[in-house]
Amino acid sequence: MARRTGTEVRALFEWQGKPFVQWAFEALRASSRIERIAVIGPPDLAECAGLAGADLILPERDTITANLFAALDALQPRNRVLITACDNPLLSTAAFDDFLSRVPADAAVAYPILRHESFIEQFPGAKNVPIRLRGGRWIGGDCIVIEASAIPRLREAITQVLDSRKSLIKMARLLGLPFAAGLAFKRVGVAEIERQVTRIAGVEFRFVPDSNPVFVVDIDDPEDWDYLQQFNQRVNG
Repeated sequence: MARRTGTEVRALFEWQGKPFVQWAFEALRASSRIERIAVIGPPDLAECAGLAGADLILPERDTITANLFAALDALQPRNRVLITACDNPLLSTAAFDDFLSRVPADAAVAYPILRHESFIEQFPGAKNVPIRLRGGRWIGGDCIVIEASAIPRLREAITQVLDSRKSLIKMARLLGLPFAAGLAFKRVGVAEIERQVTRIAGVEFRFVPDSNPVFVVDIDDPEDWDYLQQFNQRVNG
């Protein structure tokens, strides 16, 4: 990807004249539901003119967990905070607004999901892997909403999830092995996952179904990059 884009920093991969992070930032800044925005990343981000409207631009830490808590500590959010990745130039204000408008009032944590077939309908041929549950296949996005008052109680749980996110075995241990076995044999549905995560985290966790398929897109490697080019050609002729 560095050879193709001229940079090793995913946030700065350029797409149609703008770096990825600027696409994400502009989608958020245009939303009437978003107040302050903190961007955290390598020093190069401070030189990105397209981020001039950010409330905070913070230097990245050593881990994704440290990045998250550094941004939260700097922002000191009063109500809800939206956390999103920026390796996706297709993110839109409409997608964020729809998600935020449908976060349940009682949710301390909310996460966007949709049925895999709905994702493939908009992004045919995409290789993103769904989770098979009782009643169908589901796939989730690269953002989450957290109620600010729940953050102190969630710090340990967030750390465990982020540290385990690339290991199915570690994630299974977090959920509990009997529950993980139910997942493996497709005996668990969306509602059961909500209840189990709520029990473990100690705060109300809710999915936001039928969220915008664009949230699932992430551009990590040359295969993703090629797909983005092909998708753009198909949509724009």
